[in-house]
Amino acid sequence: MKKDIFVRLQQLAGEAGAADIITLISAPAQQAGSIGQMMLITGGQYEEPLIDEEFTRLIMAEVNRAEWKRPMLITIEYAGCQYRIFWDKLSRQKSALVLGAGHISQPLTQMLAMVGYAVTVVDDRPDFACTARFPQAEQVVCQNFSQALEELSLSRFGAIIIVTRGHRSDMECLRAVIDQPAAYVGMIGSQGRVRVVINTLIEEGFDKDALARLRAPIGLDIGAETPAEIALGIVSEIVAVNRNASCQPMSEKRRGKNNG
Repeated sequence: MKKDIFVRLQQLAGEAGAADIITLISAPAQQAGSIGQMMLITGGQYEEPLIDEEFTRLIMAEVNRAEWKRPMLITIEYAGCQYRIFWDKLSRQKSALVLGAGHISQPLTQMLAMVGYAVTVVDDRPDFACTARFPQAEQVVCQNFSQALEELSLSRFGAIIIVTRGHRSDMECLRAVIDQPAAYVGMIGSQGRVRVVINTLIEEGFDKDALARLRAPIGLDIGAETPAEIALGIVSEIVAVNRNASCQPMSEKRRGKNNG
């Protein structure tokens, strides 16, 4: 059930779909086994009930009544007992999280905005994480990565790009985001550096299937050398993943069609 919901969230994120995400975080002893269960609301309708139909109707009433501005906790009285749910949202607009505000991140943010992404940029350096350097970003967060990743609603991002300035920060960010339902999770780095990171996380007990989703080294191989070219390769890969595209040159597709 839980796995199916994350698969569904990944699908919605890739399609720039919208959803309300309801998670049961507190329940009476007789329902303790339900804690952690999730429910999705899409198009004003729930996809599967949480606990039972009556309890789900109470959740729907709260969601319809309240105005969502940020992730929030809601207390619900049901059958003489108290329950608490966590309400988050998956935005309809495509959203991207760029971790690191270096020279690659500037053209990367600009290109992501051009193809329709609302971009959040995070870095712990005030001289780098500022709106003057990222005028196209929806949000620029100047915090250490650990704190920012705890406070951001990570499930709303359809693309998460790790382009920090160092190995330690890469590891910190990857630990926090690898289990998120984003359609695209990518990390910059050489083949050797990426192998070290993945092997370290496997030794720490991270799921191999989750790590297999990681796009690293990041981007399509276009022979990129400059920051703008590297950014172009990353954005091209993100678009290709979302469109399930082959990345085959259009001229080769034409030749193949003519030969057939």
